Amino acid sequence: MEKSNKLTFYILFVLLTLFFTGNTYVWSANVTVLANPLKSVPANNKAIPVFELPMPVSEQGKSYLGLSGTGNFKIEQIKAQVLIIEVYSFYCPHCQRSASQVNDLFRLIQGRTDLKEKIKMIGIGVGNSIYEVNAYRDRYKVPFPLFPDVSMEISQKLGVKGTPTFIGLKMNDKGIQEQFYFAEGGFQDIQKFLNEIIRLSELK
Repeated sequence: MEKSNKLTFYILFVLLTLFFTGNTYVWSANVTVLANPLKSVPANNKAIPVFELPMPVSEQGKSYLGLSGTGNFKIEQIKAQVLIIEVYSFYCPHCQRSASQVNDLFRLIQGRTDLKEKIKMIGIGVGNSIYEVNAYRDRYKVPFPLFPDVSMEISQKLGVKGTPTFIGLKMNDKGIQEQFYFAEGGFQDIQKFLNEIIRLSELK
């Protein structure tokens, strides 16, 4: 019996080590969790497929995105020139570790009067329920709106294969969105990332 317990403990230890190590690929809700940042490959002039998200419950979230009412809304309704989408998962250890860094990006943008009305951020929880999205927001004190993608339909439409993934969209008044940035694995330097977003989007 003692040998059996030791073997069970050893197997669990190995599995946990593999889960949290920084050089492995981990499967979570059928999505690959990426350990290492990959080079950004902007998909210029790529049209974004139509999809809807539930209206934020909080008035603060609605106000931030320039929305009103109830029900669902389309990305084109967000009042911004540039939209940064973080596709994450509640169960992704790399998303969890980088949450504070992503929050700092939001605060950096909000702290600049020349950018805070032009660049908006949202998060989409791939395979996550409303409960999991709310739990992630509360645990990591995420200051921008997060939305569930239980069926993973939205992330599949966006071509996301791993988390975290960051997508940059150009927005205009005619309801057209153009993808100019797509990077799996996150970013290393907040200021450099923001500078790249501004450069690639040609934000004025």
